Amino acid sequence: MSLHRFVSVWMACCLAVPIALAQDTRVIEKVLTKLESHANQYPQEKVYLHLDKPYYTVGDDIWFKGYVTLGAYNQLSGLSKILYVDLIGPEDRTVQSIRLPLIAGVTMGDFQLADSLDEGNYRIRAYTNWMRNFEPDAFYDRTLPIGNARTDNIVAHSTFSYENSPEHRVHAEIAFTDLDGGPFADMDASYEVVMEGRNIDRGRATTDDEGRIAFDFVNKQPFNLQSGEILLALTMADKRTVNKRIPLKTTSNTNSIQFFPESGHLLAGNLTKVAFKALAPEGIGVAVSGYLQDGAGTRVAEFESAHAGMGSFSFIPQAGATYTAKVTYDDASEAEVDFPAVGTSGYALAVNNQQDKQIFVQAFASDDLVNGQEISLLLQQNGTVFYASKSKQTKNDAVFSIPRENVPIGVVQVALFTADQIPVAERTIFNYNDASLLPLVAETDRKTYGKKAKVTVQLTAGNAADTNRVATLSAAVVDMGKVPIDSGTREGNIYASLLLSSDIKGYVEAPAYYFEGKDMVRLRHLDDLMLTQGWSRINWQDLQGDRSPVITYRPEQDLRISGVVTKRNGKVPVPNATVTVLSTGNALAVLDTLTDAEGRFSFDRLLFYDDTEFVVQARDEKGRKHVDIILDKVPQQQVTRNKNTPDATVNVNQSIQTYLKNTKAQFDEMERYGLKEKTILLEEVDVTRRTGRKKVEHSSNLNGPGNADQVITAEEMAMGCTSLIICLQARLHGVIFRNNVPYSTRSPNQPMQVVLDGMYMEADALAMINVFDIETIEVLRGITNTAVYGSMGSGGVIIITTKRGDGGSFGRDSYTPGVVTHSPQGYYAIREFYVPDYSAPVDSLAGMKDLRTTIHWAPNMVTDEVGAASFEFYTAETPGAYRIVVEGLDIYGRLTRAVHYITIE
Repeated sequence: MSLHRFVSVWMACCLAVPIALAQDTRVIEKVLTKLESHANQYPQEKVYLHLDKPYYTVGDDIWFKGYVTLGAYNQLSGLSKILYVDLIGPEDRTVQSIRLPLIAGVTMGDFQLADSLDEGNYRIRAYTNWMRNFEPDAFYDRTLPIGNARTDNIVAHSTFSYENSPEHRVHAEIAFTDLDGGPFADMDASYEVVMEGRNIDRGRATTDDEGRIAFDFVNKQPFNLQSGEILLALTMADKRTVNKRIPLKTTSNTNSIQFFPESGHLLAGNLTKVAFKALAPEGIGVAVSGYLQDGAGTRVAEFESAHAGMGSFSFIPQAGATYTAKVTYDDASEAEVDFPAVGTSGYALAVNNQQDKQIFVQAFASDDLVNGQEISLLLQQNGTVFYASKSKQTKNDAVFSIPRENVPIGVVQVALFTADQIPVAERTIFNYNDASLLPLVAETDRKTYGKKAKVTVQLTAGNAADTNRVATLSAAVVDMGKVPIDSGTREGNIYASLLLSSDIKGYVEAPAYYFEGKDMVRLRHLDDLMLTQGWSRINWQDLQGDRSPVITYRPEQDLRISGVVTKRNGKVPVPNATVTVLSTGNALAVLDTLTDAEGRFSFDRLLFYDDTEFVVQARDEKGRKHVDIILDKVPQQQVTRNKNTPDATVNVNQSIQTYLKNTKAQFDEMERYGLKEKTILLEEVDVTRRTGRKKVEHSSNLNGPGNADQVITAEEMAMGCTSLIICLQARLHGVIFRNNVPYSTRSPNQPMQVVLDGMYMEADALAMINVFDIETIEVLRGITNTAVYGSMGSGGVIIITTKRGDGGSFGRDSYTPGVVTHSPQGYYAIREFYVPDYSAPVDSLAGMKDLRTTIHWAPNMVTDEVGAASFEFYTAETPGAYRIVVEGLDIYGRLTRAVHYITIE
């Protein structure tokens, strides 16, 4: 089935799902009304990216399919029509950012990883403009190891030991080898220890015969400086410098533990479940055991972690008693934790979430609150209510029985209210509802295939009881011998992302574990997670006080160019002005419109791709051009701190060494046949002191006109350049561009400062400058030229001087009234995954070895009405095992996943 057919079925399907409530909800009508309003006004979008592999190397392609869902039932979103996907580097800067069109909530794309990228822990982040109004924890955000065997064949093996007393003393040992384990002996290395952006130590060393260096450093502020990195500069035998970045997750050797009573507090006389979570210093769960004792030294409960440092136990707190937990960690260290005081008045919840058909909730009230008053129980997610019921508090306990079939799969909040609509106890649960998942079977006609053999995979979604079995799916096939996937690989899946991680605030260790099977042990582990890390998007105080979230970003339905036309003072709007927009490329014909009474204009429903430039021209009602055009600009999403820092791999090249060897062999083979080229940066050229230096006039260069590392004149710019960015990419020495922003290779993580006719501009302003207005461009990269600019020039400086025409003194004479150039971010041009066809006649590539790691990538599959779909691929020529992973969802929002294995002989 085509994507067009899928969209038609999706739109025809009734997306509204009825909510089953208890028969009498009048007690909390106001709460229900406010929740309904919240759900309607602030619907929750979530994003999942299905990636072809769990890790990559430079020179690779990251292939992905994007799924955007809306609401508690994970139905494909029609709210937003544009998805943003960012690749964020180890230094927490955006390396690449693309904009993709969403069709019925799905899209696809890729990132090409340049050879100039360093080894490290990258992040791939995805979100819609609407999602930017809310917590960034809800973004799709995954840590992605990216190795480097093309420009960096050094493998680092680092170990750390710690001494805390009270300063944190760290001993670091790092060994450097090649991919085959051979040491890099007698190699010069310089290092910097940076924590929370602050340099706390630096030094130099030379590797010994085994390629090792060792050094010590001290963290004098461990409470403020908790994590960081070691920056290494290694000088190779050929004098080439290789930079490495090793995460420093902690400088502590002390484990920690927290205890979480089920309702958030201890209430005397109530059998209370208490969950706990023990963490190693780097944020990963650590095994723990211990016991709880009262003030008299009597043991009242014992406990032991069950999974990822988490577990739970129950006891009855007594009024006036104090409690202390005695803890022993897996490394034999010990600790004591005092429990909070026991309350004597209040409410508490106890949830039994282990039964197949029902969820049982016990509401407990202390004696002073038992007077026959009404209490109400709600189950909701982001304002969508699945269950509401009331009861009379005539005794300490009131029990609610909730049919599980009425509650969709996922994270749900349970909240208890008094008669005056005040929430008095709450907790989150995970509801496992098989009916909310789509059955999916992936089959091949054989289990074993030969080399370069054709494989057909048959997919069957849904079952005979389904009235419609249309689903959108994506499939990845990888060679597990070349891409090892073990228990240490924190690989996500569609269940873990859309059902768990996007509704849990903070870091979740190995979320896919909870969906590897449905058994009582795993369900208990999932409940422990809910008790220790549950999170509600609803702020009850704001809801009750009618305080609404601030909405800054609107759902995007299309690409558009908009703004306001004003008089030259920039304040008085110009109504009825004629605004014309035209593209310098072939993406768009000339369009025009009129401004409204407030001077605003908008060109919507545009279709253009990256690197498209526009000229926007305005004339007032009488045809005069002396007006200003102020274009609307949406600021880029800031890079927030990585919540998944514990997932960072300390030694990336070491951890994926097998994969690096295979991809290196694959790339070398492709280069021999001309199918791949290395990205080589131009050698630095110092033209500053050469005789015959190019003549520069009117420049604002603080070193004096022409005193630069490189100078480009108007004559050179006129040589076939229509786009300044494209022109500069081919001409600037030692400068690379990422997302139209220039970076000096001497400071690859800091944008260069752009100076236009003496004005300091943002680095992305280059895309807005007309090539034909430029007189000269001066590039400052060396310290002798950038020093005069201080911190502004630390990343390098690009000085642009525009034409004066009359050769007069420096000024802003190049300004053209009523005209601006504009280079908005367009859609990324989606590429197609290469699929070899060994049934075709032998050609010139017949002798090339097929060393693919991703054997096949099929992002755009749609099942027909009976749930059938298929795809084909050819095996490569090395024996091994292939893993076929298929993921997706149907038009009702039912998620699905299937894994199938075949063997190649």
